Amino acid sequence: MVAEAVRQAQELNTNCDAEGFHQLRVAFRKLRALYWAYSPYLGKEVTAQATEEFKRLAAVAGATRDWDVAEDLLKAAQVSRASLGLLVAAAREKRAEAVARSQTLIKSEEIEVFLNDVLDRAQKTLDANGNDLPISEFARNRVRHAQRTLRKRSRGASRDDPVQEESLHDVRKAGKKLRYLLEFFGPVIKGGYGRTMQELTSMQNKLGQFNDIAASETLIRGTSFNDIPPEVVQESLEWLAKRKCRRMRTASQRVRAISR
Repeated sequence: MVAEAVRQAQELNTNCDAEGFHQLRVAFRKLRALYWAYSPYLGKEVTAQATEEFKRLAAVAGATRDWDVAEDLLKAAQVSRASLGLLVAAAREKRAEAVARSQTLIKSEEIEVFLNDVLDRAQKTLDANGNDLPISEFARNRVRHAQRTLRKRSRGASRDDPVQEESLHDVRKAGKKLRYLLEFFGPVIKGGYGRTMQELTSMQNKLGQFNDIAASETLIRGTSFNDIPPEVVQESLEWLAKRKCRRMRTASQRVRAISR
């Protein structure tokens, strides 16, 4: 996983492909989940220091894809709202700025040094703490913990009336963590999680569609578009808000289904 993150960072020095930035963000998110899994043995301080940096790097890497998603949504809105063409062009410019900023802040050499350092410290901490629990049992325990968290978040979101955005985001993050753990520990824990993975994939797809719109709405609302008339920006926000409501209903239905 470390090698993959470094490789992605190296490629982004010369390639501004949106998928590359997305995969780098995913790699950092997976590392956060892995550190959470081992947090009982790493301790709060070691875990917090590493995961905060993973979170920061993931946010930097994700800025480019966020603008790609926003641009795609604005293009869809432009079909029935021609005036949004100005905002589509502006989003493209913001995307270029995000690429330049990410390439400046994410340097493969520094990332490689950082990752090797935090993982070396983690390994030394694990060795010093002497975890005697078999890896398969340890993995099952952490997966069960993540499952309980997801169930708790899902039930909490299901009780909301109307459904709350923050609750859906919490469910989405808990689902990601569980899915990453199942991917990590799949080789060492016995089967029985096939259905869980299917349900997670279905739920994550619905939540992801909702999140794309919610994130784009937040991004556009928080960005200054000096050359775009305010009414054009407002028109885009109104279109996104309507689309978001529909996606929220669909996502909440899926969350309620898995919370039973």
